[in-house]
Amino acid sequence: MLYKFSEKIYYTKHRFTYLEPSIGYVKGKNFSIMIDAGNSKEQVETFFNDLKEYNLPLPMYVILTHHHWDHSFGSIYTNLPVISSSKTSDYLSEMAKWNWDEYSLSERIANNIDTKYSVDILKKVYPNINDINIKIPDIKKYGDFSMNLGDLVVYFYSNDNSHSDDSLLIYIKSEKLLFLGDSHSKSYKTIPLSFDKTKLYNYINFIKDINFDYAIPGHGNIMTKHDLVSYLENEYSKI
Repeated sequence: MLYKFSEKIYYTKHRFTYLEPSIGYVKGKNFSIMIDAGNSKEQVETFFNDLKEYNLPLPMYVILTHHHWDHSFGSIYTNLPVISSSKTSDYLSEMAKWNWDEYSLSERIANNIDTKYSVDILKKVYPNINDINIKIPDIKKYGDFSMNLGDLVVYFYSNDNSHSDDSLLIYIKSEKLLFLGDSHSKSYKTIPLSFDKTKLYNYINFIKDINFDYAIPGHGNIMTKHDLVSYLENEYSKI
């Protein structure tokens, strides 16, 4: 289901059971963009159908917030050029070489490359694991960049955080809105899940300097800047 933030911003709610992330949509005068590609053909098709229902033009580009499968595996089904950070592109290029049989999946869990939780949901989304087809981004960006959509500018900030070192935070200044991806989340490679203290400290200071009112996470509900910062500072105090 598509939710309206403003006349120019829409987003979907995630389905936690299937590890579906939020997909963002920014409507510009000249063209529109899609933020994250979702995890499957089904999620992409649902998103495009929702856009048609709202009489919104299809996006011209997909921009990935990071490489994790739930945010990127839908790319191949969008039939759109995909933009990512250079690190995200490198990660996906490597993942495209992987095997997806049971043995290989088990090996990656054992080697802490992936988690059992993630793999179990992956197999639920892809009952035929051979259907996985990873698209390598068409355009890879180094560092921060921006895109002028005609009547608004979207800013992309490269960020190394506890969850993933290849993140892009996506900021729409005129809307005072920040798309987080999973940049505010803990690392899934530690047991229990945890923040890296130094990275969390840097991340909190980084987002404090951005003039936004609301943040849309990859998984979870929209939140205010105050609530986001308060949550992260509380987590930092526990480390």
